[in-house]
Amino acid sequence: MSSCLHLKYIVERQRKAWTVRMQGGDCAGFFASRRDALKAALGDAERVCDLGHHVDVYARRLDGSLRRVAARPANRP
Repeated sequence: MSSCLHLKYIVERQRKAWTVRMQGGDCAGFFASRRDALKAALGDAERVCDLGHHVDVYARRLDGSLRRVAARPANRP
């Protein structure tokens, strides 16, 4: 029996840099641009999906709401 995690990555602005927040908790790195943060989040989502987990990537809007950028389903053999 295997388990599949359902993860949420949120790209958002933190002071003067962009970051990727995991599950609304810890930040993973700081990036000069929103595009760089999105590329990092999508790249890591691909890696995690290859391990058999599901990842949704969101971008935080100026009003605080979230927009889903991508849903990466688990890659299962």
